[in-house]
Amino acid sequence: MKDLKKYSVPGILLASFLLRAAYALHSGGGFIYPDETLYHKTALAMLSAPDWGGLFHNREPLYSVLIWLTYKVTGPLPLAVKLLQAALSSAGAYLLYRTSRGLFGAGTAFITLAVFAFYPFSVFYDARLLRESLLVFLGIAVLHFSLKPCAGKGRCIIAASALAGLAATAKTLFVFYWLPFILAALALRKLSLGAALAAAAAFILALSPLLAYNRAYTGKFFLTRGQMFMLYVPVVVPKEAILSPDEYAVLAQNPVYAAGMALPEEERDAFFKARTKEEILARPLNFMERTSWRFFKLWRLYPHRGPEYSAGNWPLLTAVSLLSDGWLIPLGLWAAFRLRGRLKELYPVYIYLCSFTAIYSLSWSQIRYRLPMMPAVILLCSPLLFELIKRTGIKFPGEENDKC
Repeated sequence: MKDLKKYSVPGILLASFLLRAAYALHSGGGFIYPDETLYHKTALAMLSAPDWGGLFHNREPLYSVLIWLTYKVTGPLPLAVKLLQAALSSAGAYLLYRTSRGLFGAGTAFITLAVFAFYPFSVFYDARLLRESLLVFLGIAVLHFSLKPCAGKGRCIIAASALAGLAATAKTLFVFYWLPFILAALALRKLSLGAALAAAAAFILALSPLLAYNRAYTGKFFLTRGQMFMLYVPVVVPKEAILSPDEYAVLAQNPVYAAGMALPEEERDAFFKARTKEEILARPLNFMERTSWRFFKLWRLYPHRGPEYSAGNWPLLTAVSLLSDGWLIPLGLWAAFRLRGRLKELYPVYIYLCSFTAIYSLSWSQIRYRLPMMPAVILLCSPLLFELIKRTGIKFPGEENDKC
């Protein structure tokens, strides 16, 4: 029995990797999403281009760099990237286990590990050439150090800041987590002003390659040049057309959109920013309704079939979603309320979920975007799951040390 407890965590981690690797091998090297082809082509261009000027014009570079590094070793083999993502997810599962153990104890941490290790959408997206797997790993790492009660004047918050800066080079969304996180840490006296300045320096230093690149090639520090239309489109396009096969045809009939896209790229942002502001002021109720719709679209319990991607059997995907997210998300909401008494300890998790959700609700949302938030949901759910399962008499490795 002691041996079973000793090897249970390594056993789950091994099973987690083997499951992901098997599914990646089953999926092969083909692509089913347009973004996969784009990342693959970018990495191929990086292999042959004398410099990378302009390659990352419309999205952050870190994931493309990861693919490029893999291709440097294996050649242009997408399957190698997918296997690397399987390893990253297994490493993330262990890091999430350590985070849960530090917060709630070993028994609850075992549940956290088991749920995330076999979370079906994590397995699915590890077999896709998409940045979500990298974002999941980086998000777990950021939360791990954000929540870790390090001694020594906020050194873990400094580490979390550096990781958040690195994560922002994969998706700038992490900027919107880091700022309220640091302000909350200051307000809760989790770190001194000097440590906060050191954390800010670590964040900016990690983010600086992206800032310098953007400034050199787009004239701005962040990837907004020519992209502000993405705030305008969700406000005016009929909801049923968004991410549908008819989306571009509907957009082409919008005179404001057509006029804006006809402008030189450097003028588009100002044009669409002004048009978006006009829309919000002219129809505030429409904007509020659209924002609410995007919120529920992000957190819906079943996938919405948009463009005709060859993503498999949609009824099966819906069933899998309902059997996993169908209970994880409602339980996570209840857990967030139940754990409110530990807000001063768990505030990074609440800020992480709220900041990501707010940005996606205000701009563009789809079910895939919430994948980096699901480890935080699972983390919150685990103490409640532990309580429920404990009533059945089932015992978990390390349960005697559990804090809940």
